[in-house]
Amino acid sequence: MWSKIRLPDVGRWSIRRRLLCMTSLLLIAVSLLGVRAAQSYAQRSAQLSYDRLLTGAALQIAEQISLRQGRVVADLPRAAFETLALAPDDRVYYRIMGPGDAHITGYDDLPAPPIGQTADSHAGDAFRKQFFDADYRGEAVRFVLLERLLTETDFSGYIRIQIGQTRLARTSLADEISLRALQLIGLLFGVALLLVSLGIWMTLRPLDQLDRALARRSSVDLSPLDMAVPREISKLVHTINHFMQQLGGTLNGLQRFTSEAAHQIRTPLAGLRSQAQNALDEEDTTLRQQQLGRVLESADRLSDTVNQLLSQAVLAHRLRSQPAESVALDSLVRDLCRELALPTLEQGVELGYEGDASVQLQGNAFALRQMVQNILENAIRYSNPGSEVRVQLQQDERSISLAVADKGPGIPDAEKPLVFERFYRSPGNSRTGSGLGLAIAKEVASYHRASLKLSDNEPAGLVVTVRFHRRRAT
Repeated sequence: MWSKIRLPDVGRWSIRRRLLCMTSLLLIAVSLLGVRAAQSYAQRSAQLSYDRLLTGAALQIAEQISLRQGRVVADLPRAAFETLALAPDDRVYYRIMGPGDAHITGYDDLPAPPIGQTADSHAGDAFRKQFFDADYRGEAVRFVLLERLLTETDFSGYIRIQIGQTRLARTSLADEISLRALQLIGLLFGVALLLVSLGIWMTLRPLDQLDRALARRSSVDLSPLDMAVPREISKLVHTINHFMQQLGGTLNGLQRFTSEAAHQIRTPLAGLRSQAQNALDEEDTTLRQQQLGRVLESADRLSDTVNQLLSQAVLAHRLRSQPAESVALDSLVRDLCRELALPTLEQGVELGYEGDASVQLQGNAFALRQMVQNILENAIRYSNPGSEVRVQLQQDERSISLAVADKGPGIPDAEKPLVFERFYRSPGNSRTGSGLGLAIAKEVASYHRASLKLSDNEPAGLVVTVRFHRRRAT
């Protein structure tokens, strides 16, 4: 049975619906408390009003009781019963008793007050009274018992006047007061709910305006939002603008990268096709083999370029999506040196490593590996046979420094700022390469807030230095 009952999915409710439901529940709770308080007040008011009528009638009767020839005589005033006649549907019962509860007049079977209930009185008062409820002749009746101290020369004692009245008028008055209070509370509830709904609508209106402003925009419009909003929502607008600025920068960078990549791939492909066509048209076997060799070299260069492009795409994605972690930079650099040791020896170049132990860094391990690998491969590629590539890793309290030194041709000072641009290759460089290695290294260094510096090696060659600055503890 219970499994068939589907509870509302509050998590999918709109903010407006949530606020309206919460405030409605609060108003309902307050209204229920108000109704309960109004009912209690109505009952007390009706009780107090008719208790005063009973007391007034009893006092009027008590004032007309006197002693005549040693006997208690009660002259019932008409005004006393006219007062109680203000409730025409109620019946009135009375009884007058002398000392020792001797019956004088009235109904002699009226119920006595509950045992243990005492009259309200003060020392020296001539009157004492108490109220109580009882059933009499099948009806609920409210009684007042008034005691008057009657003192004469030859008589002293209490005269008791008991007057009862059915509760029809009391109940009717309490119901009338409760109904009016309920009507007032209902009206206030409706007005409050209307005002709350209007307040919620006005409060959330800036969000609706923001929603419409974003919905009207085209998919290529990433300009900042410029609209007057409350201070709380201005943070959201600022965040959206910051996000669109970052997205715009990413899209612009991707567009430039795609355009440059298309150019870098299209040109080699055209050359590769032309070389392959020439090889097909060549009848001389020796020349055909030479042309096919050039086709393979062009294919290798194109493969390197594509691999570098894919690496940069993967790198950009990981830098945006993966959080920083603790990286053992010394282990990472040593492992790369071991992996590249054999290809380096085959080229006739010696690869050496010298570094401190336990060099820890907060960053992206994949990106750092790509950076170090590109720097090492560039150094190895441009080194002459019989030369040496030196890798040095050092750290101190303020920074971590990675230096890769080769003894190749080096880079002229005028071209050093240019080599960090994608696909840049020195005009005088005859070595194969994609022109992406140092650009990737620069991007990774910038992400880790590190500096990447190119300097001349002595007597020849290039030194690439990456310096990571440690964050000071606060």
